[in-house]
Amino acid sequence: MKSVRSVINKNLKMLLIVAAVTAVALGGLLLLITGNQERDQVTVEPPSAASESESTEAETETSTEEAQSTQANISQRAQNLFAAKVDSLEDSAAVAQLLETIDLRKNVAAYTVRLQLEEEPKGMTITFDETVAEADKDSFDQNMQQYAELILALVADAQEVQWTYTLRSNGSNEEVTVYLNEQQATDLLKNSVKQYGESAEMVQALLNQQQQP
Repeated sequence: MKSVRSVINKNLKMLLIVAAVTAVALGGLLLLITGNQERDQVTVEPPSAASESESTEAETETSTEEAQSTQANISQRAQNLFAAKVDSLEDSAAVAQLLETIDLRKNVAAYTVRLQLEEEPKGMTITFDETVAEADKDSFDQNMQQYAELILALVADAQEVQWTYTLRSNGSNEEVTVYLNEQQATDLLKNSVKQYGESAEMVQALLNQQQQP
């Protein structure tokens, strides 16, 4: 009996050893499979908030640069003049603002303005507190002609601009009045003067044309 029990015990030990070895092998196989599955399922991280922000900032900078490039040929003066455009001579405050934007007081002389609203040609008379020597008359009038062109372009219903000043000639003073009307300005510019008030780009085109000799 002891002999039989001894054999059985030996066999049980062998079975337990085999079972243990099999379990270890299966465990290793499972670990290998799991590792392969994990490698096949690597998570792709979405762009971080910082990356998205940097991308958005880059796009914004590009758009800003394009906008600046589009307006690169339009001066601040042209933009300011167009922003001061007057729809009607009856809006005297707007007319005053336009003349201040043109800066006649600094570029020409102190002045007063009288608007002509009732009868045609509708427009304005600008009276300068200035005495001009006869030798400077042509230069003064040419300078004022350019400002009159701007006024005709930027005041929608203005048909004529007059300017008055004191001319000193042969030792005596006399009052002189010069005018520029819409048709004369159109002939000089070879384009409708009103077209130059349609946009900041057109105002810039007028300024550029006035700078040509």
